[in-house]
Order: sequence, then structure tokens, then C-alpha cells
Amino acid sequence: MGLYAPGSMTSTHSGSPLPVAAAIASLEIIQREQLAERAARMGEILIPELHRILRKYPNNLGCAQGKGLVGGIQVVKPGTKTPDPDMALRINTACLQKGLLMFAPVGGGGECIKIAPPLTIPEDALRESIQVLEEAVDEVLGGKKPSERGPTI
Repeated sequence: MGLYAPGSMTSTHSGSPLPVAAAIASLEIIQREQLAERAARMGEILIPELHRILRKYPNNLGCAQGKGLVGGIQVVKPGTKTPDPDMALRINTACLQKGLLMFAPVGGGGECIKIAPPLTIPEDALRESIQVLEEAVDEVLGGKKPSERGPTI
């Protein structure tokens, strides 16, 4: 931070009143609608379900972790701890084909299926999304036939 003298470095958004107003409004909504508390409650649904999926494929899934409505499942090469980004992308693609839009796989090796739905996601939509994720994992790792499914959320 000491590289530049005060006032000498800038960007397109620093000091602009519009992004500041948007940030303040967002924080007010997060507090008023208790979205952090809601995310914690919804995480009590999401995180155990990720662990359940992990237990189905212990040779291909390295770990499942998360907090609140942010979670991830690490995809590894069978029987190892070596990241498997290709398989993670296949799972991600299978989710997309079923109508579940996901982030691209993340992590040091691109092996982590990232789950981060909106803080306002309804519980039934979260449960359906988890079901779609599990179907995609079953198809890619378990060799099950793809099921027909329309867009979810």
C-alpha cells in the first residue's frame, strides 16, 4: 500500500459516489432482510447434502466443505488426492445441460465444483439444485444414463 503517494493512484470506480451508494444500499438490504442469518440456516441444508454426495464417491471426490450458502466439492483422480479438473468440468457441464447454471470449476487445479447460490434462493429451489447436482455427479462418476430435466432455477 505504500507504493503510491496519497491521491496518485486511481481506478474507474474509486471515489465514485454511485458504487458507494450501491454498496451501502446492498448492505442495508443484507441487514434488513437478515440474509446472513438466512444463509446460515440454508447452509444447514446445503453442507450436509454435499457431504452425503461425497460419501457416495469417496474415490473420486476428495472433500466437501462450505459455510452458509457457499460450498464446494473437490474432484480428484480415482484413489488419489490429485486434482481432476477434466472430471470437474464434466460434472459442471452435466449440471448446465440439466438447467443448473454453475460457476466454472475453481481451485488450485480447477478441480472444485463451486456452489454459491443467491442469498435469497428459496429452500425448494436449493433442494432441487442439490438434486440436479447429484444427478450430474451420478451420471459422470457413476456411469448412470442422463435423465431428462428442464431448467431448474
